[in-house]
Order: sequence, then structure tokens, then C-alpha cells
Amino acid sequence: MIFNGNDIKKLIEEKEIIKNYDGNFIGSASCDISMSSTIFKIKKSFNPIDLSNPEVIDNMYEKIEIKDQYIFKSQECIFVALNEKIKMPTNIVAHIRPRTSLSRLGIIINYQHINAGYEGVLTLSMYNSSPNSYIIKPGMRIGQIVFEEITDGITDDLVYGNEALSVYQNEDGSVCSRIYYDYIGKVFRHFKGNYYYIENISLDSETKEDVVVYRPLYARDDSMLWTRPAKMFFSDIDVNRKDNLTGQKHRFELVEDLSEDYVKKNKEKEEKAKAIEEDKKEKKEKKGFFKNKKK
Repeated sequence: MIFNGNDIKKLIEEKEIIKNYDGNFIGSASCDISMSSTIFKIKKSFNPIDLSNPEVIDNMYEKIEIKDQYIFKSQECIFVALNEKIKMPTNIVAHIRPRTSLSRLGIIINYQHINAGYEGVLTLSMYNSSPNSYIIKPGMRIGQIVFEEITDGITDDLVYGNEALSVYQNEDGSVCSRIYYDYIGKVFRHFKGNYYYIENISLDSETKEDVVVYRPLYARDDSMLWTRPAKMFFSDIDVNRKDNLTGQKHRFELVEDLSEDYVKKNKEKEEKAKAIEEDKKEKKEKKGFFKNKKK
């Protein structure tokens, strides 16, 4: 069931599903949304971007605060934070649809599904596919939200804020992409050869930085659960490091094959090298012994 305008007003009054909205934006079965003064532009990179590296992804956007207006150039893609804050009840979902008037000008805005239980300020992409430049301003209407009731029986674990991958919950309009959250539940190999399973990616309460929660896939006496800042977890390393047993480019790398035992192989290699050195030493000592005996 799609909510009509009067029901949307009631939901806003009773559930506060939309904050900071214009009362004139409510239509027969939707509520318009508008862009704020905050936009993000993607910086040009001449190298391929590793989508598992949070530091690279977080730094690929340039934040711009619009004072009066922004010249939206032809073939340009930007991300705009909404003026409105969304707070979804657990029995309602919503869909953001582009404004028809903008679509007919060649301005494409992404369709956005909003899950039950989501709360935050969304950031939407806008692409100018036309040959023209346009002047856009804070407060400009860019789309509308349609609310829809879902069937009874939804359990708490399916509510967006309770899901393991609710990575955009409580966003404030400054979050663009967290695609590296796709690696939750995957196995990564450390450059020293051991394998680890990512349990989750959490948020540091003080720094607000992403933190990887992971456990080793081998027995340890100290702890079987570890945390590490995501920027460090996915960071680059020197392939020529002496302790880089795998020869990989990152501190941890996603793997599917766990059969290779780099730690055992390295241990055998060290033991073999040690045996060779001891053999050389023994031969040298014997040679010296017989040399001294002849004297």
C-alpha cells in the first residue's frame, strides 16, 4: 500500500519520518526532496582504484560547500547531500525517484531504495548527460519520496539498523561509498602467510574511523578476536619486504584458496637454510682441524 499525502503528513507528525522538510513539498502520494549546500566531486585518478582500500575511497571525493549556486557542467557527476533527514519506521520502506522536470533536461538522479529502520541524511548522485551547463542552487527540488507499507511479520534482524551490513545507518550526508564493507564474512591473507576471517567492520566511538574486527583461522594463545583500523588493514606494503612471505601488495588480501601454507613453507625453507649453514660450518671446522693436524 502506497501512502497518500495526508498519511505522509500524519507519519511526519507522529513518527517524524522526515525532518527539515518543506510543508509545500507534500503531494498526492509523495514528498519532494531537495539538495543541501553540500556536494561532493570525484577526483580524477590516473591509476586504477582499489575498491577494497578505504583510505583511497575516502580520499577520492572533494567536498564543496555551495554559497549561492553551482555550475553543473556537461558530462559531470556529483553527489549531493539532502536537506531532509529520513527516519523510517520498521514497517515502512520508501523509494526516491528523480524529478521528471530534471530528467527532461538530461539531469539523471539515481533511484534510491530506503530500507525499513533506516535513519540518516542520504547522498544522491546527479549526472548531467546533456551538452549544456546548468546553474543549481541549495534548496532546489531534485526528486520525491514514495512511502510504502510492507507486509506483517518482519523480524528485528531484518530491520536495516540491525543488519550486519547496515553501513549507511545514521549517515550525516558526508558518506559517499563504503563498498569495502562487502568484505565482511570473507577470508583475507596476511602478508606473513596466515589467514583471517573478517567478522565485521565497526566504527570507533572516538575517531569515527572504520575498524575491522577479524579472527585468525589458526590457533593462538593470546586472543582469537582482533581489531585494526580499516585504513591500516587494507593498506599497501612493499612487495620486497623480507618478511613478505606471499609477495603481495597489501597488508591483507582477499583470497579464496586457503590450501597454500606459507608459514609452514617458510619454516621448512628456514630449517633447510639453517641445515646448509650448519653443514658448511661443520665442513669448515673439519677442514681447519685436518689443516692444523698436518702442521
